[in-house]
Amino acid sequence: MAQAAPNPFQPLLGTQPNIGFTKAALAVSHRAGKAAPKARPGVRKGAQGCNNLSKPETTADTQAQAQDEGPRLKSEFHRIACPHCESPATIRRSNQVTNLTREYAFACTNFECGHTFSATMEITRTLSPSATPNPTVRLPLSTHVRRDLMREQLACAQPSDYRTTQTAPVTLELFGTSPPAD
Repeated sequence: MAQAAPNPFQPLLGTQPNIGFTKAALAVSHRAGKAAPKARPGVRKGAQGCNNLSKPETTADTQAQAQDEGPRLKSEFHRIACPHCESPATIRRSNQVTNLTREYAFACTNFECGHTFSATMEITRTLSPSATPNPTVRLPLSTHVRRDLMREQLACAQPSDYRTTQTAPVTLELFGTSPPAD
């Protein structure tokens, strides 16, 4: 008769209370009855299989790896390369110029370059119309938008009850006039 496997969440008597969780975390990496996969050569071994990254040999490797990866910080939305060394640059400050334009100050992450520069971002076209348009914003509509189909869909669309959570509730037509009387 086969003996049941011990419960990894039940700590053994006389041991630390978290040893069961450690065993469970280590057991997740492979199924029962199968051998655990062998570590790749040249890779550091982690306790849970996490962070198994090979160590970059040079600063050029580090910079290439940083360029291949996405943003590292949640607050870092815009990625731009330094025009001199092509290393990633981070935003140091920004200020709103107009409602369609923003100016950014960037700093190169390559300490040997150290370049700081300014860039301007401008909103140039609408790809998908806003559900809450601002009548003072005049942006051209992208040529890929099928205006005839949008016009037809808006003309025959039935209203649906919806309570806004992010914007002030407004029930106006597309061009800011009062809703039609039923």
